Amino acid sequence: MTAGAALRKLMAAGMVAAPGACDPFTAKLIARAGFDAVYLGGNALGLSLAKGQPLVTLTETVSHAAAITRTVDLPLIVDAGAGFGSPAHVHRTVREIESSGAAALHIDDQPYPKSPSYHRGRGGLAPVDEAKARLSVAVKARRDKDFLIIARTDVLRVTGSLEQAIARGKDYAALGIDALMILDLEPAQVAAVQAALPGLPLVWIGGVVPPVPSVTDLKAAGFALSVYPFNTIAAIAESVSSLWATVRDTGKIPQSDALLKRMRPELSEIAGLRIYWDIEDELSGDRT
Repeated sequence: MTAGAALRKLMAAGMVAAPGACDPFTAKLIARAGFDAVYLGGNALGLSLAKGQPLVTLTETVSHAAAITRTVDLPLIVDAGAGFGSPAHVHRTVREIESSGAAALHIDDQPYPKSPSYHRGRGGLAPVDEAKARLSVAVKARRDKDFLIIARTDVLRVTGSLEQAIARGKDYAALGIDALMILDLEPAQVAAVQAALPGLPLVWIGGVVPPVPSVTDLKAAGFALSVYPFNTIAAIAESVSSLWATVRDTGKIPQSDALLKRMRPELSEIAGLRIYWDIEDELSGDRT
């Protein structure tokens, strides 16, 4: 079963929650926590590179996606931004991300190139015909029919109009997309979208601005998939900053002896060193 087919099967059984990873290590932690899918958001990837999403390249995105799919068996959903260029560029974007082993990608209707000021509330919209051209090419570019093409629209955030978001959703659905992501769509608004677009799976993206709906609330509202682009990178920043700020101020590592003792073997296990230990032991005849 391909990654896309696996994700479709999961979504058919109920809403899939896909926490965001920014590298193979965080993807492994998400898998160990028991989730069925993982998400690679553009902003988390950009922040992990200390650059930010608007400066992320297709090459960086594909490299990280491939590293994650080599590390965990979970279906991976990838943020492809606005497709990294013109419709011709979108074709290559789909081919490259699909070849990374990912299960799905989403393409948005923001202008390209994306302004760094997007992340201080100055987002915009591409003309609808331009956005439709991207998605039309994307749908045709995939080699595996089960690879999911998700359309993301920022209309609701930019205009505040659910009606305009639904109108764009209808335009995009007519192109053969597999799911629709409406930025800032709240659980209470899902029924109106489903009535206008029956049968089209809806994807929630959030966890950035509070209050954050619970997974239970998102399931009850009727979302097919939820992705969390920001929470993992926020947790890393908080934890690492707190650790070393304490050392700076006190000179002492604020980690218990029990934590350090537990983490040495646990991190080796997370990294997959057991596979290589077993190889060495078998070759050496060490069965202990």
